[in-house]
Amino acid sequence: MFNYQHILIGLDGSELSERAFSEAIEIAKRNNAELVVAQIIPDTLYTNARMTYPAETTTTEKHFVQSYLDQKVQFAKEHGVPNVRAILKVGSPRRELAFTIPEEAHIDLTVLGVSGKGAFERLLIGSVAQFISVHSNTNVLLIKP
Repeated sequence: MFNYQHILIGLDGSELSERAFSEAIEIAKRNNAELVVAQIIPDTLYTNARMTYPAETTTTEKHFVQSYLDQKVQFAKEHGVPNVRAILKVGSPRRELAFTIPEEAHIDLTVLGVSGKGAFERLLIGSVAQFISVHSNTNVLLIKP
C-alpha cells in the first residue's frame, strides 16, 4: 500500500467538497500525512442574472475565505490530523490545484469533490476536478455524489 506524505484537499464550499474534506482527513490520519487545505478564488469574471463583474477579490472576500480555511484547519486538528495548513490563492483553480500547489507543497495525493458547478458550465468548459484528474502529476481521488 502506498503511503501518502502530503495530501491536498481543494475546497470550494460545496457539499461535495465537504465530503471530500472528511475523506482527506481520514486518509491523512491513516498515513500520518500533512494535510494541505486549499481554496482558490477564481480570477475570472463572475456572472449572475443582473451583472457581470471582474473577480478582483476584495479584502472582505479574502477575509471570509481565510476564516473558512482556518476553521477547516482547526477541525482537522481536532479530529486527529496534527500537521495541517491552509493555502488561499487568487488565480485559476485548475492550474493552482493541478500544478502550482502540488509542486510547491510536494503533494502526492489530491482529493476533490467531482463538481461544485452546474451541468451547463461543465459542458462548456469542463470541471475543475476533470482537468486536475487528467493533468495533475499527483494521484487524484475524486469524491462523487
